Amino acid sequence: MKKIGNSISGQSIIEVIVALALIAVVILGLVRVTISSINNASFARDQRGATKYAQEGIENARKLKEENEAVFWNKSGTETETIGKFKRETTWTEIEDNQKMQVEVRVWWQDSRGVHESDLESYLTKWK
Repeated sequence: MKKIGNSISGQSIIEVIVALALIAVVILGLVRVTISSINNASFARDQRGATKYAQEGIENARKLKEENEAVFWNKSGTETETIGKFKRETTWTEIEDNQKMQVEVRVWWQDSRGVHESDLESYLTKWK
């Protein structure tokens, strides 16, 4: 290869610029994947927490039924409470003429991607 003036050093500068551009693209890709992973981990943690609070709401209803049936069978409507960034809504619906109670628990929270929720329901009956 012949050296003509400064053409060799000019090619080196172009090669360095191309290499830096490729490195920048790779780094940006890694940053994007890392941010996505962090967001997914955060969502999974929140979903797990919401499900735990929903299960706790169902267990609270079962405990109330065992400890004070009169209060349990007189429940109706919706109760809402706040637990940190979560809101838990428990809905009591009497079914079958005071023989069965439907308990629905909805836990929701909001983050930068919108509102998310976890729902559970259970049917508790009179039996003896």
